[in-house]
Amino acid sequence: MVVILVAFTFFGLILAGAIVRHVVNKREVPRAVLQMGQMRLAPVAAVPAFGRALQFPKEVYYHYGHAWAKLDEDKRVRVGLDDFTQQVMGDIEDIEVPSVGSQLKQGETAWKLRQGKRKLSQLAPLGGTVVELNEKLIKDPSIANLSPYEKGWILKIQPKAFSEEMPELMDSFQFQVHFDRLKAKLSSSFNHQSLGVVYGDGGEVVKGAGGILEERLWKVLVTELFHSSPE
Repeated sequence: MVVILVAFTFFGLILAGAIVRHVVNKREVPRAVLQMGQMRLAPVAAVPAFGRALQFPKEVYYHYGHAWAKLDEDKRVRVGLDDFTQQVMGDIEDIEVPSVGSQLKQGETAWKLRQGKRKLSQLAPLGGTVVELNEKLIKDPSIANLSPYEKGWILKIQPKAFSEEMPELMDSFQFQVHFDRLKAKLSSSFNHQSLGVVYGDGGEVVKGAGGILEERLWKVLVTELFHSSPE
């Protein structure tokens, strides 16, 4: 029942975004511009910023906890958070990262994000030794919002079981199918056809939606969508 309530609240925000976008389009107000490798988003306002399609680049592989991994030329793996994470969290204020030399295990907490009163522990897409941190990101976490797949990478690891763990990840197409199935599952939990239509229209989410939810609904969102443990 709680999951249904979360789905209704979360996707209700998405529906509101669609309505606002319709009004904006009618008035011909300029929209946020998305370029390859760079996202220019409107500054924080008194009301949530609505809608654009989520980005899932083909160059990286995705974990079900919404982290990504990319093999560099030096055989190290660069990892970070996906576009869905940064959109739901809103303007990220702090990122807690492990120290260089730390050991990560696939599917266990790798880093923690904070925005206001919300904190999200995100799971490592692959296991291995932390060999480098993105110091620019640590000093300026907003980079993760602007460029989650490029400048906003979080850390690099030296994988220990790459060939065994890689099959657990999904490519861009597989991940979008997985994500769409989850959205359909949540949408079908209640009878509200218009929400399913909005979800099909690019998969837009409300920026900072996580901060709008009350605490108990946020905890369910973390459990159901990020497969993490609420703090």
